[in-house]
Amino acid sequence: MSMIELATIKAIVKDTLKQCPQTRNSDSLLYLAVIQKVGLMNNPTFDITSLTVPYFLQNIDYLGLPHFETVRRTRQKVQAEHPELQGNARTRRKRAILEQEYRKFAKGVD
Repeated sequence: MSMIELATIKAIVKDTLKQCPQTRNSDSLLYLAVIQKVGLMNNPTFDITSLTVPYFLQNIDYLGLPHFETVRRTRQKVQAEHPELQGNARTRRKRAILEQEYRKFAKGVD
């Protein structure tokens, strides 16, 4: 992705977190909202709900949609820059625990 595309995704993620507070606590809901918005930017008749999962996964690049990890990392960056857009306390705790577990895994610590 180019810097321009990443800046666009960042703006969409930030706007989505502002407009839809439930997306602050769910990367899945955030991703669904973001890909619908990006899809509509690329094609005015785009409807993510009309796509099958296999078609979506096989054509994500062709459709011009961001990957899940791009949206997740962007959400993390936006929330670090704008604490008012963070998830609730339960979600923050859960994400912190998952991050610690992943760091241990990455280091090879059981």
